[in-house]
Amino acid sequence: MSRKPFIVPVFIPHIGCPHRCVFCNQKSITGSRNDRPSSDQIKEQISEFLGFKGDNRGRVEVAFYGGNFLGLNTSYRHSLLKQAQEFVNAGRIDSIRFSTRPDTISSTSLEELAPYTVGTVEIGLQSMDDKVLTMSRRGHSANATIRAVEILRNRGLNVGLQIMPGLPGDTLQSILETGNSVVKLKPDFVRIYPTVVIRDTVLEKWYNSGKFQPLSLDEAVDVTKRLYLLFEGRGISVIRMGLHAGSSLLEPGNIVAGPFHPAFGHLVHSAVFFDLAARKLETQNDIAKRVKLMVHPKDVSKAIGLKKENINRLIAQFGLEKLCVVSDRKIPRDTLKIANW
Repeated sequence: MSRKPFIVPVFIPHIGCPHRCVFCNQKSITGSRNDRPSSDQIKEQISEFLGFKGDNRGRVEVAFYGGNFLGLNTSYRHSLLKQAQEFVNAGRIDSIRFSTRPDTISSTSLEELAPYTVGTVEIGLQSMDDKVLTMSRRGHSANATIRAVEILRNRGLNVGLQIMPGLPGDTLQSILETGNSVVKLKPDFVRIYPTVVIRDTVLEKWYNSGKFQPLSLDEAVDVTKRLYLLFEGRGISVIRMGLHAGSSLLEPGNIVAGPFHPAFGHLVHSAVFFDLAARKLETQNDIAKRVKLMVHPKDVSKAIGLKKENINRLIAQFGLEKLCVVSDRKIPRDTLKIANW
């Protein structure tokens, strides 16, 4: 298994965005209070973060997050890239990555990147349903994402896509159709961020007035599980599920409503393992009263579930006396075996 890249994040909240989407307050999410960090500040930030790199990590990448990178003022964008490129030239990082809106990606905007070692571009597409995009005030269509991915592929860049299930106007059908549309685009990886109501957003006003109702936590876990299985089943890596539980986001009042959980990804993985175990038990001709689930050591916590929820639910559902989870390195990852205890 390849080692995970070591990402050095540089947050530039809201910079370069033509307007504010109904769900967005990047300052609350990222914790960055500096709208326009200087080259010297970025240099200091990168240098400091590189000190945390462990020996077991793979490629090192500086990542510009939070704003609309290709929408930045040209001179400022080049100053950021030049600063990151100095670390590439010094052999301290391997490449640069950034997130941007799909409607800022063009052959012309990418030609400007030629002097720099940019390897990955992440697109915040959020949805592939034009009605949902309009209600969220995104200012672009789903076709903009299709064109953007094609341009990036023609340049040989790695492509990441970010989606937000549960936006205004979303339904289970539209969310799953977005997932199927993403599969057709064949990204290298995906992030799934179920919509959360953040303070000082239009969505907060809509929520308080009853105009918007976010997904419940259970609904968000279920639909994210479906998307996760869809993507992973097509060889598309899901590198993040749920917003990062940073200290700023967790400040009292920043999260107004919605399916936020500090271990959201774990909840989804646990739900996947619950389904695996339930299907295995359903196919047993004669279920013993005492059962053990054998899983790879790295999957033990997922199989047990948060606060032993999977164990308790399986015992109740199948009338078991006892159920335990046992680690076994012979078991492949993301699978399990059932045996009598």
